[in-house]
Amino acid sequence: MMHHTFLPLIFLALLLVSICGCDRSHPASSDTPSQISSSERQQLLDAVAEAEREAQNTVSPAPIITLATPPGWSKTEMRPLPPADHGFTVAYEHESGLAVTLYQFTRGHTSIPNDVNSSLVNEEMRHAKNGIEQAVQLGYWQDAEETQSKTVQLGDSPQQALWSQYHLTVDGMVLASDIYVWAQTNTLFKLRCTCRSEDVASNQAILGPLLTALGSSGDATIDEAK
Repeated sequence: MMHHTFLPLIFLALLLVSICGCDRSHPASSDTPSQISSSERQQLLDAVAEAEREAQNTVSPAPIITLATPPGWSKTEMRPLPPADHGFTVAYEHESGLAVTLYQFTRGHTSIPNDVNSSLVNEEMRHAKNGIEQAVQLGYWQDAEETQSKTVQLGDSPQQALWSQYHLTVDGMVLASDIYVWAQTNTLFKLRCTCRSEDVASNQAILGPLLTALGSSGDATIDEAK
C-alpha cells in the first residue's frame, strides 16, 4: 500500500506532467536534471501555471465513458483541462491508498480511431513519456527508467490500450508508475497509476476491476460523472 504521506508529492508531480503541463512547453530533451537551465525550468513552470489559469475558466465536457466506482474506490469531481485540450481529469483513490488519475480529452480532433496503432494514440503515449522526463528535469523525481511497454487489455474488458511502466526514484524510494493510453468514441483517454515498486503485484489486482469498468463502459450521463 502506498502511504498517504507520499500522495501530495506524487499528485503534484503528475499535475506538472499532465496533458496541460507537458504539451505547452518544448519537447523534453535527453538532458539530465542537473543540465536543464534555469530559464528552461522556468518556461516549464510558467507553461503549467498558464494552463492552470486557462482551465479555471473552462467547463468540463460530458464524459464519454461511465466514470464507474467499483467497490472500494472513490473519485473526485471532474476537473476541466484547458480549452485546447477539450477534456477533464478525475482522481480515483482505493481504500488501500492506491491513487489513479484518469484524463479524457480530444485536443480538438473530431476523428480519433479506436486503434492503439493509430498515430494519435501513439502521440499521446509519447507526450506522457516526455512529461515524465520533464518531471525529472524539474526535480520532482531524481530518476525515471522505463521498464516495460506493450499493448494490453484494460482489465478483463475488450478495450485495448498502450501501456508503459516506469520506475521513478524519489527520496531514495522507487515507485512504479503505469501509464495507459487508448481511444474510444473519437476521444482519447489516459490513465496514470503510481505505487511503491514492491506493491505492484497486489495493486494490479486492486486496479483490475477499475480498468475493466472503464474499458467496458459505454456512453455516460452527466449524473454518473458527479
